[in-house]
Amino acid sequence: MDFCLYDPGQGYYTTQETIFGPQGDYYTSPYTHPLFAHSLVSAFVHYFELLARPRPFHLVELGVGEGFLGRDILGRLKDRYPEIFDCVEYFPVEVGVDLPERIQGIVFSNEFFDALPVHRVRVRGSEVREIYVSVGDQILEVEGEITDPRILEYMRTGFNEWREGWEYEVNLRMVEMLKDLDRRIDSGVVLTVDYGYDWGEYDSRDRPHGTLLCYHRHEVVTDPYINLGRQDITSHVNFEVMEQTGSQLGWKSEPLRTQRRFLLDWGLEERLMEEEAQGLLNSERMEERLGLKTLLAPGGISDTMKVLVQHVRNF
Repeated sequence: MDFCLYDPGQGYYTTQETIFGPQGDYYTSPYTHPLFAHSLVSAFVHYFELLARPRPFHLVELGVGEGFLGRDILGRLKDRYPEIFDCVEYFPVEVGVDLPERIQGIVFSNEFFDALPVHRVRVRGSEVREIYVSVGDQILEVEGEITDPRILEYMRTGFNEWREGWEYEVNLRMVEMLKDLDRRIDSGVVLTVDYGYDWGEYDSRDRPHGTLLCYHRHEVVTDPYINLGRQDITSHVNFEVMEQTGSQLGWKSEPLRTQRRFLLDWGLEERLMEEEAQGLLNSERMEERLGLKTLLAPGGISDTMKVLVQHVRNF
């Protein structure tokens, strides 16, 4: 997964010219409509005050992609909150790029943690077996002993019940990232937007093959061993592990919300009124209208994405 996504010469994220939108493989919320960024800005303004108006005010974006989200956030701050914009230092961070040494402000991401490479395991009786990749004339999966004792710790934290024969993903990179952030954040907020689940939601559905999926030309692909370097590979975020890891570090979490609930909490209705006042129904703004429909359609991206806000030493 690491090689297929991030290899400098052949990785999906490092070599594909078009990933998002109709010519790519999937849509993300920032791509669909600026309203998503505008609602984030309302939250950022609140946390700026909660953090006692730090100067500089760091905005660290994990997983920048094509840069739509950072651009729209900075533009909104400049237009509506120039006094806060003047305090902002923005840091775009991709996989393989070092984080700032000291952070006071907000670390935010949209569909970042779901693209971190994961271990995969399968439950056999009372034993957890790791799934390896054997490469010869063909690519095969083989089971073996686990490579890292942290895998068992993750499994105990992230899953209330282990089911015989089921496969699970273990995202140790996520845990490492959170611990690295803890070392760097003096005072701040970690805001994560991603596909994911908690205990209750995971157990409510049959997931014998876990959550690992691929996306190619807007189609879901279940085989990660085809289209190598030419399809996205993702694994849903285990928010139970994310919350528990933060708690062990002394962080305080707000309740996990759907993206729709988050948008409503941070001024969705007000934003929609602004859009209408600007002529949303005007035929010249049809593309933005379609983007808004994609963002807010029932059962769509805003109902499946989750938002977790974690406070780090700011009380």
